[in-house]
Amino acid sequence: MTSSNLVRLNTRSQPLSKLEQMGTGALLLSWLLLNGTSLFWLVQTVQEISSFNQILLLAGVAFLLIQGVRHRQQFQFSAVPTLRWMPLVLLLSSALGTIAARWFLILDQVPVVFALLGTYGLLGLFLEPGIWRKGLPIGVAISLILPFGAQYTTGLGFPARILTAHLVEFLLKTWKVVALSSEDIIVLDTGIARVDLPCSGLRSLWTGTLFFLITTWLERRQFGLRWLVIFLANLGMLVIINVARVLTLVLVAQGWQQSALAEILHVPLGVIGFMAACGFTLLLLRWVPRQATSVQPESGQANDPSNSVSNSKISFLLTACFLALMLVPHPPTVAALPDLTRLNWSIAAQPQAIPLTPTEQEFFATDPRVVVSKQRFNDGGLTGSVLFVASPRLQMHHAPELCLIGSGFHLDHMISQLFEAGLSARWLSLDQKKQTAVYWFQSPQQTTGDFLTRFWQEASRQQSSWTLVSILFDDFHPPTDPKLQAIVTEIYRSLNQTLQKA
Repeated sequence: MTSSNLVRLNTRSQPLSKLEQMGTGALLLSWLLLNGTSLFWLVQTVQEISSFNQILLLAGVAFLLIQGVRHRQQFQFSAVPTLRWMPLVLLLSSALGTIAARWFLILDQVPVVFALLGTYGLLGLFLEPGIWRKGLPIGVAISLILPFGAQYTTGLGFPARILTAHLVEFLLKTWKVVALSSEDIIVLDTGIARVDLPCSGLRSLWTGTLFFLITTWLERRQFGLRWLVIFLANLGMLVIINVARVLTLVLVAQGWQQSALAEILHVPLGVIGFMAACGFTLLLLRWVPRQATSVQPESGQANDPSNSVSNSKISFLLTACFLALMLVPHPPTVAALPDLTRLNWSIAAQPQAIPLTPTEQEFFATDPRVVVSKQRFNDGGLTGSVLFVASPRLQMHHAPELCLIGSGFHLDHMISQLFEAGLSARWLSLDQKKQTAVYWFQSPQQTTGDFLTRFWQEASRQQSSWTLVSILFDDFHPPTDPKLQAIVTEIYRSLNQTLQKA
């Protein structure tokens, strides 16, 4: 062994001892085992993305490999991990973040981000410090590109659209404009505005963050408090600009009834807003000092022979830490779904099971775990049908007004309504007051008509089992109609009894 911790791979003359080989191997294996689930999800996701995105991913990997070969003389590796605080903090915090994300969030991308960040932190224990710090923005960018770039609609894209719709609803109400958001639509008296994927703002947020990190790397800006403040300001600007764009489009299309103009402005507003945010970010980055151009070894480490003894123990200490984290139990599985065929209805309701439509059968067949039941009722002349959908996954739930609109119904009006027994639901008027619909999401401890509340309760693991209840009445009934109130309360109570037994 040489006396220096920092050893060039192509100049090392003495082989590693068996203890060093075992320590390094155990460290790498324990890290892979700790993040095996996240990395397996990432591999599956990459296989499912489009061919175009796969080509872009391969091109990015090839570019990094070519750059690594071209500048290989700059890369210096330690034969054994060396104690460096910045990579170590990133590694351990990412390991703890992976465990915390699994327990407190049901978002597959978040543990993957922590796994990739931790992998770059682990690399910092072997790589020369100056080179590692220089490549940190690229490491962070890759950690965000892979998990969030592959899945927008099934990851954060869907809740981002819901949150954007809620923010626009809040602003409209502030300006005394009657509006109600539901899933990714905004219902106004003049019509319905749809917040589609480009309007979610997630792509702009993701691309803007990537632009910020790459610019930091190209201009060699230092990480610190100033950099963090500008990073947060960049995120805030992207969110504000996107909400302003959606708000403008909703006012133009529905407030002023200029849908053609809104269609024309849709893309230009997004491009102009994104370019303005990036330009402002470039100006703010001038406030951040540049990194030193020369790469110096860390003082007190490279030439201290005593560190070689302590560094040989780092692998085993970190391995023990990762193995201990693997002993943390996994979060509980999703609660059992209810048996929707044995609801304790009142005799007056006379419920009868009816088959699903072909469209409903095709949609719910994609997940074998979902429990679906559709029944028709007749309660003293009040007739209609009710659809129950119990699912452990958010993707199998939806805002029923979207299905009603897709089936040819015209949505006149929709309001949040508090029924008897504390039931919070949504009431809809259809086809110029010819029919009525009521729906809500129900769990053993909570009911809500707000899709964002239902999403957050599941994503934060507060409520894992939900049942969608969607009622379509054959005639129009105002929300205060005693008969409607009675049948809605009856369905709610009968389902609640079943949920408590599940």
